[in-house]
Amino acid sequence: MPRAVLLGHLTITVPTVVAAALVAYYGWYMFGPEIVPYYAAAGVWAGWQWYSIALPRWNQWLKSRGAGEAETREIGQRAGLIWPGASAIGLFALHTAVASICAIHLGPRLVSRWFAWILPLTGFSTITPPADYLLQHLELVSIVPAFAVGYLMSHYFQRLATWAWVVPSVILTSHLITFTDVHSSVLVPSSSWGSRFSYFFVIQQTMPTFQDLRGSDPVRVALQMTVVAPFYSGVAYSIAALCAKHHLWRRLKAGSVAMESEPEPSQSSDAVSCELKTSSRQLD
Repeated sequence: MPRAVLLGHLTITVPTVVAAALVAYYGWYMFGPEIVPYYAAAGVWAGWQWYSIALPRWNQWLKSRGAGEAETREIGQRAGLIWPGASAIGLFALHTAVASICAIHLGPRLVSRWFAWILPLTGFSTITPPADYLLQHLELVSIVPAFAVGYLMSHYFQRLATWAWVVPSVILTSHLITFTDVHSSVLVPSSSWGSRFSYFFVIQQTMPTFQDLRGSDPVRVALQMTVVAPFYSGVAYSIAALCAKHHLWRRLKAGSVAMESEPEPSQSSDAVSCELKTSSRQLD
C-alpha cells in the first residue's frame, strides 16, 4: 500500500503542517513575535480541522479499495497518519486561540465600534482618543468579551475549555522572569519582583504616538497589550468555561426562582398563633 500511504501524507500531513506554519508566519509577519504562540495555536486548530476532515475521507477511500477496518487502522498507524491525542491538541489550541483573539482583536474592535457607532447615536462626546480609552480600560475590555465568548464556546466545545489560561500564563511568567529594567542602576542589574509586576500590570494610560513618544513607553504598552491582555482574557475565558461546566447560571436562576416562590406567612396563620398564645395565657 505505498500509494495509499503517499496519498495519505499528501492529503493529510502536508496540508495540516502547512496550515499551522502559514498562520503562525502570518502572525509573526503582521504583529511581531510576541503573539506568534497564539497564532501558532490558531494554526494548529486550523490544521486539526483539516485533519479531522481528511482522515475519515482517506479511511473511506482505502476501504473502497478492499481494505478492512482493522487493516485500514493498522496502515494508518504504521504510516503515522493516525496521531494519538490529535483531538485534545486541536481543542486546546482552539480555546487558546479564541481566548487570545478576544484580547488582541475583539476588545480593540469593540472599543473602536463604540466610538464610531454607539457614541454618535447617543449624542455623547468625549475628548479621550479611542486608543487611550482602550488602555485606560484594558482590564475590562480584555475580561468581559473573553468571559462571554468562553461561556458560549464551552457549550459547543466543552473539553479543555478551562485550560485556556495555560499558554498566556506561561508567556507572562517567562517575561516576568527574564525582565530587566532598562532604567535600573548598573550596580543593581536585577529588578525586584515589585518593579516587574508593576511594569506589566500597572497599565499605561496614554498611547504613544509619533508626535509624542514621551507620554508612554512604546515597548511597555506593546507588552501590556500582547502579554498582559491575553493573560486576563485567558483567565476570564477559563472561569466562564468552569461556570458553564457546573451550570452556575442555571443554579443561580433556579435559586432566585425558588426564593421568589417561597410562600409568605398568611394572616390566618398569624391569627391562629395569636389565639393559641392567648388561650395558653388564660390557662396559666
